[in-house]
Amino acid sequence: MAATGPVSPAVLSFATRLCVEDATLDRLTALRKAAERLGEPIDQRFAAVDCERLEAEIRQYQLIFRPEQQEVIRNLRAEAMKAMDFLSDFSPRLVGSVLTGTADRQSKVTLHLFADTPESVMTFLLAKNIPFAESERRYQYRSGRQTRVPVLSFVAFDVPFDLVVFGLDDIKEAPVANSRGALMTRASAAKLASLISPTS
Repeated sequence: MAATGPVSPAVLSFATRLCVEDATLDRLTALRKAAERLGEPIDQRFAAVDCERLEAEIRQYQLIFRPEQQEVIRNLRAEAMKAMDFLSDFSPRLVGSVLTGTADRQSKVTLHLFADTPESVMTFLLAKNIPFAESERRYQYRSGRQTRVPVLSFVAFDVPFDLVVFGLDDIKEAPVANSRGALMTRASAAKLASLISPTS
């Protein structure tokens, strides 16, 4: 039987539990796993809506059952702000669970940086005596373009960071966040400051 709308509350609840247990789990993957476990289909036309509903459910779960998570998120955002100030030459943007408010103690602070070359970021870190590990991550854009970009990972003050280094022009367009083409949400330092101090 084909799905004809957003996922059921049962699938949403199951996916929420999966994401709470594993903060690194991709939201769409969690929904698919939950739907498969419950024997329900997923309508791909509603994938973006379902992912947004799942994010809201995770935040609500944490507010009710894990109120201490709010302090964790505040601390991670504060560390992200310090890092963004430190890396201001590379126009940093915060992405991921620390931005959306679904992070936990194991979550990484992920920053998108923009530079002429990845080596310029590497040189900057080495000059500051910050050792890092290198890896790659693949991104896709609405135009269909795909790219692999370097990721520089390190730990500072017990907080793990991933610095994803894009070219300078890539600041103009965010990659897609899911199979429905929704753009990845990025936050500048000014935007993050408004989240940390919303009444200021």
